[in-house]
Amino acid sequence: MFDTVISGGVIISAHDRYKPLSGSVGITDGRIAYAGSHPLTAADGRAFVDARGKIVMPGLVNGHCHGDMGFAKGGADNTTLGEQMERFAEHNWYYDRVTDEDRYHARLLTYAEALLSGTTMLVENMYWSLGPLSQEAFAKIGLRGAPAEDVRYDFYRSDGFLTDGMLEAFQSRCREYGLIPLLGTLPEEEFTRERLRRVREIVEKSGCHFTSHLAETPWRHAAAVERMGESPVRALDRCGLLTEKYIGSHAVYLDGEEIALMAKRGAKVVNTPICEMKIADGLAPIPALLKAGVTVALGTDGAMWSNSNDLFREMKCLLLVHSLHGGVRALTAHDALDMATVNGAKLFGLENELGTIEQGKLADLILVDASRPHMTPLRTGRAENVSSNVVYCATGADVTDVFVGGRRLVRDRRIPGLDLGEIQRRVAAVSEKALGAD
Repeated sequence: MFDTVISGGVIISAHDRYKPLSGSVGITDGRIAYAGSHPLTAADGRAFVDARGKIVMPGLVNGHCHGDMGFAKGGADNTTLGEQMERFAEHNWYYDRVTDEDRYHARLLTYAEALLSGTTMLVENMYWSLGPLSQEAFAKIGLRGAPAEDVRYDFYRSDGFLTDGMLEAFQSRCREYGLIPLLGTLPEEEFTRERLRRVREIVEKSGCHFTSHLAETPWRHAAAVERMGESPVRALDRCGLLTEKYIGSHAVYLDGEEIALMAKRGAKVVNTPICEMKIADGLAPIPALLKAGVTVALGTDGAMWSNSNDLFREMKCLLLVHSLHGGVRALTAHDALDMATVNGAKLFGLENELGTIEQGKLADLILVDASRPHMTPLRTGRAENVSSNVVYCATGADVTDVFVGGRRLVRDRRIPGLDLGEIQRRVAAVSEKALGAD
């Protein structure tokens, strides 16, 4: 007998190129014990979920998010990143106006929004130091997570690197909460050979995956060239930092040689298309990266820069913008689904554990309501359109149920046991305090 049976849904997954399968999933001890066409019933499991009229698919992976900016939605509309760097320097990007507890509740709101819209794993990028409550926010909501701690204890002090004790404490706390420790490294305007040498020492000693904002804007790209005499990608490679454990976010301004170099080194990319359009960063060469064999995942960035933590919106916008600029065959719905699921797992070498619906893998699954008018007709035969409907029609509001490690964290669009209204009220007060002072 299974712990949980999910029966009657249309299953799609990357491992068989999203071919729709009407069937069932059986979950035991947090893992997928069965996934196939056999019609499991309530008698086959201790818990039973009727998935008729729903699509069953892998949970989504948000590879780049700034959760503590959940209080700042709309706070940077109609401004570029460069303008924001000047505008918000006075109050240290609101840091001088908020407390660690404020940031904790902002993360709770961000993570709840992400979970309710189908995200089962999230990378929390550093902005300021994560603070002592970051891991608790993941535990409270139940998301899988990879919190990124900045290699500097204060990003305004570029030579103030974390001590061994600080790093060990961070890694230990992540392990305690079942999280993946990740390190955030320098922005390109802070590159020097000595600093990058220090970063390499830190990441090699820690054994952690590490990330940075990569070639995001022309001025950041130019800053690396001015400081290092070469582009950000080439500078990272020369300093031994372009490795299979490196995750570059955005990756907008890359040439063909750099793309080939990233593929050769096994470096990964996370793209945040809505953010990059909203603040006019530019269009990353995603088709070329995928063609070269670079693993590319998806993220939402922070609420200040994209106003949403819904990866379904990211998938649709990704396809639309590349269709406009590269032609209607630039990317496919399957490409977008890969980026949102299995490629997110590949960021950390977890593709054998997560990202597809296969026997033995961790049961991170979501159910998407396919019965509403905007999701119909849903065809599963020779002219199937299931993947197309998921990417072009669905939003996070269509997610009804979310399982992480077999635990049903979202039930009928609600997170049982979580006082979401109280979290929203707290964050609204923080938002007024932080942004209302301008």
